This record gives sequence, structure tokens and C-alpha cells, in this order.
Amino acid sequence: MDFISSVWQKLLDPYTNKIFGDKKDKRIELWQKILSELPDLKDKIVDLKSGVKINSNLESKDLTQTEDLLLKLLPWRKGPFSINEVFIDSEWKSNLKWDRFLKINLDLANKTILDVGSGNGYYGFRMLGLGAKEVLCLEPNLSHFVQFIAINHFVGSRKIRMLPERLESIQVDAPCFEIIFSMGLLYHQRDPGQHLRLLASHLKEGGNIIIETIVTSEDYEDTLVPEERYANMPNVRFIHTEKGLEKLIIENGLEIVYSTDPVMTSIYEQRTTDWMPFKSFESAVLKGNPEITVEGYPAPSRKFAVLKIQNSRL
Repeated sequence: MDFISSVWQKLLDPYTNKIFGDKKDKRIELWQKILSELPDLKDKIVDLKSGVKINSNLESKDLTQTEDLLLKLLPWRKGPFSINEVFIDSEWKSNLKWDRFLKINLDLANKTILDVGSGNGYYGFRMLGLGAKEVLCLEPNLSHFVQFIAINHFVGSRKIRMLPERLESIQVDAPCFEIIFSMGLLYHQRDPGQHLRLLASHLKEGGNIIIETIVTSEDYEDTLVPEERYANMPNVRFIHTEKGLEKLIIENGLEIVYSTDPVMTSIYEQRTTDWMPFKSFESAVLKGNPEITVEGYPAPSRKFAVLKIQNSRL
């Protein structure tokens, strides 16, 4: 049976028999070895509603092996995940962002969902926890892709797949998705309007696009354009004000049906951990004033916006 549609299934087929398809990366041999050594779970209980939690009757030696193998897949950006006592304490407490999304009360039950730039699939698993019919994650970063494969080895769901490709490289004519997520992507786009139009091209009539992005002070009129880095992040092209974001959305044939208030990122939500032992948000803001980035810009505040195509039914 096709996943999403026959066209999408054809794109997924190269990764069905060969995990990495024809991708080239010097780490693939190591990753394949790690995946092959992950223990199989029996009599497991999977909880995707309160988190991404897997419990089974793994013996202590298998738990130690599991932890050692998963640590070799550093860095873990999104999470947390738990497999019995193995707790993957990722850089981001992604459950906090998901809790903010839950307040929107958008029904995902029986929906076909596309998660663009999904990272290791944390949010995709949480979507399944809300009853999604099928979730397709798009993530070109193979480090995130192998983490997804490892976690789904334990979850064991056939309702979620990951395609290690960029949205821009996908050629699919018919829109197939009722809900499309784009979280943490808009400010990296050279052409944010094109990104929105591309998302909309995959949206079924009456569907919704969920944007989660950084917004900045209205002092910048429509957009803040960083000179080099922003909060130590490279390739940040545009950060919109709330008014600028709404203007961008309308200009590209969409409209906002619901939006949340901005929430400032903190070192509680994003930080260095044993599972992501490199620099994190603490190095992105001033030590004496976490509301200012090290470059002198307003620190990141993030918000959700639920969009629909203009004149489309909800």
C-alpha cells in the first residue's frame, strides 16, 4: 500500500531497501553498524501522547548497549526521547514548543501531514500521538535522518516515514496534505515568500499550514536583516516583525486564521547537554542581558501562525 500517494511512495522507494538510498556520506558505514546493533524490543509500550516514550522488558545490558549506541549519534538537537531508563536529553526541550502548539487546539486526528525540515522526527512522532493518519518528514540532514531511523526502530510505526530530501527538490503536482508544518525554517530562507508558496502548493483545499518562526521588535518595521550571524546562527536571512510576517503571508496568497503570542527563547528550553555537548543558546545571548543577542539584536522570540489559502474553506 502506498504511503501518502503513489508519487510520494515512488520517492520513498529508494530508501525502503537501502536505508540511505544512494546518498554519499563517510559516516554511513558507521551508522549502518550502529543501527544493526540496536536491540529489538518485545512486549513494548509506546507513548507518543505525553512524549516520545518507549518501555519494554529490556535487560540492563541491553539498556547500556542502547545508550552507548545512541550516544554515537551525537548531537541530538530535538527531543527528549526515552527508552526505558535511557533518557536522550536533547539540546532543545522540544516538548515545550509542542505544548505551545497544543494550546492552538488544532485537530490532527486522521490527517495526512507533511513536516518540512523535521529534524530527527520528534514532532512527527508527537503528531502520531494526536491521531495523525500518516506523517511524512522531510529532512535533508543525514545526521537527523539516522536518529529518526534509530528512534523508529524502537517505536515501530509504519505511519511515519522520513525522506532525506529538501522540499525544493521535490516534484509532485497533486497536493496531498491536509496539514503542513514548517517550524524554524522561515528565517533561513533566501526567499521567504517562495517558501510559503511552495508549502501551499502541497496543501489540499481546506487544509492548514503551521508556521513557527522567530519574530522581532516592531522597531525594525517589516524585517531585521542580520549583517552576519544572528544569535550565533549562520544563514539567518530575514527575521520578520509580527506586522511584517502578516504582510508576507498575505502577499503570498495566504491568510492567518490563528496566531500565538511570541515566547522568548531561554537557556532552560535550549541548552548544552551530554547528548548535545557543544555551544548552545547560552553563547547566543549576552551573559548580563539574555534579551539581547551577542550581536546586539533583540533575542529570539518565537510564535506560531496557522495559515490557510486565501478564500479557502477552513
